[in-house]
Amino acid sequence: MAKAVTKNKAAKLPVQSWKQTLPGKILVAVVCILPFLTMTFELPLSDAVRDAYFLSAETTNEFEQYFRQLILLVTAVLAVGWFCYERAALRPRRQLSVSKSTAVALISIGVYLILGLLSTVLSPYVGDCWFGIYMMYEGYASLFSYGIVFAAAWYWLDGHEVLDFAKTCLTVLSIAIGLLAILEKMGYGYYNNAIVKLFSGLQGDVGVGDAAVLTFGNSDYLGIYCAMLLPLMVSLISRELKTSRMAVQIGAAVLAGIALLTTKVMNAIVIGFGVTVLLLLVWMLRSGWKRSMKVICTCSVVLAILAGGIGFVMTRTGGSFSEKMKHTMVGIEQTDSFQLLSMAIEGDTIVLENENTTFAVTTDSDTVSADALHFTCNGAEVIPVVKGDQLRFSETELSGCTVEIADEQLNIHLGYPTPVQALRQDGKWKIIGIGGDLLEEIPLVSDSKELQKLYPYLNGRIFVWADTVSVLGDCLFIGHGPCTSIHYLEQNDLPALLNIFGRYVLYNKPHNWYLQMAQDTGVLSLVAVLLVLVLVIFRGCCCCFGKNYKWNAFQAGVLFALIGYCLCGLFNDSLIYHAPLFWLLLGLGLRLTEKQKES
Repeated sequence: MAKAVTKNKAAKLPVQSWKQTLPGKILVAVVCILPFLTMTFELPLSDAVRDAYFLSAETTNEFEQYFRQLILLVTAVLAVGWFCYERAALRPRRQLSVSKSTAVALISIGVYLILGLLSTVLSPYVGDCWFGIYMMYEGYASLFSYGIVFAAAWYWLDGHEVLDFAKTCLTVLSIAIGLLAILEKMGYGYYNNAIVKLFSGLQGDVGVGDAAVLTFGNSDYLGIYCAMLLPLMVSLISRELKTSRMAVQIGAAVLAGIALLTTKVMNAIVIGFGVTVLLLLVWMLRSGWKRSMKVICTCSVVLAILAGGIGFVMTRTGGSFSEKMKHTMVGIEQTDSFQLLSMAIEGDTIVLENENTTFAVTTDSDTVSADALHFTCNGAEVIPVVKGDQLRFSETELSGCTVEIADEQLNIHLGYPTPVQALRQDGKWKIIGIGGDLLEEIPLVSDSKELQKLYPYLNGRIFVWADTVSVLGDCLFIGHGPCTSIHYLEQNDLPALLNIFGRYVLYNKPHNWYLQMAQDTGVLSLVAVLLVLVLVIFRGCCCCFGKNYKWNAFQAGVLFALIGYCLCGLFNDSLIYHAPLFWLLLGLGLRLTEKQKES
């Protein structure tokens, strides 16, 4: 019997079987190659996008996401076409048992795509929703492609031949990313390669920063990708492998870990190495490895996490470890600033408040001059010291605060790089906001001072999460449309921006995958995707931890890779840079639990 099985493996596959394995292999290959594809496009910008970003140009050059989005969409469409052809023409037909939970998962993804389509069609920015917009490409074309990738992975990634091919592709991918990360740290960026520039039409050089970015837009997205790859690569290390293949797998895991560390993204480093530690601990209990080897592997990963975390913290600014830790959590420190919490215009008075101090500037003239300005601190009048065009104050509460008069404009310096700028127009004070907007009222995302104090944490993510939640009132069933966050987020909460960055910046994404879904396609679609995640992860946990299931290290690696991505999604958005691999693994994870149940 054993000889017959061996002989059958070596035999040539019949045409039908060859055709049935081909789509799965192509799907895996496309998803793995996708991060390296680049092509320069000159894209037109709609008036809404130009206004949102304060752009004067009517077009922009894009060389990363748009081309990848097109390739993935073409792949998805071909997958649908091949599925129809296979069901109609190929014999024997592929037989797949569909459990109730699998049916629920597939239906939920269908609901997600339908709600996404409705959100796109009904959006005021429907023209931009199909393929995304400047600085934020993930339109409905991407969401549709992700859904097809998920279903195709579940349908075609079965059988040892396709799974072995997938494992090989993922291993090569990890090696390539690790090597590219090392080269980038040495100053050799992928986009600056002569061959890449030739085929992509990219002009000039792309800057290489302190943290590795590769082809992922920024280090955050590369970190998410590596956090998925690391547990996968560790799960493929097996003593049953040939020595050469084992060495390759160990090298792939090491390079994935190196790439993750070079991103310097704290949440991805902790999550990526953390889920890998959990994988090894489960493996220790379920596999036949020698206890000494398990302890060595686990301790090595724990030490790597500590080294990566400490190394990241030490790169932060600050003289002491506590200061560096604070900078890690808060981002740009504003300890010497006024710590502005709110500002308001009350008649002829500008009122600036922090937790303990109310600073007011009043004028009795339509022109801005030192003689016409009056100042109070906590209700008591204060007399500034005039030094040229600058007015300084001796009060302790106003230390570091100066007022400058320049060209009929009032610049109130509060210790931030950017001052609060005001001018008199039509006998009224107006504050200069984002993009030069003149504001008679400064909007606040929240009136809660306790929440406002938390805004700087996680590099401003607390603020943008609160901002996103504040505009979800009409997103219960359908959302505002894919990639439309910049049109709905409150950009002129100036106190929040000053305390986070010290200057005014634009927010174009929620920096949270789950809030992104709620905003883009609706809260109901978020519930549908969460249901799929819960089903796949719950069934995966049953297979990994259940006593009645045979241990499968790769299946566990897929499970922990998915968990890692879901945790990273709390801090980052979904984009074409990293999302296709996740949806591929999600479909594969669903299929692997089905195979476990069948066996």
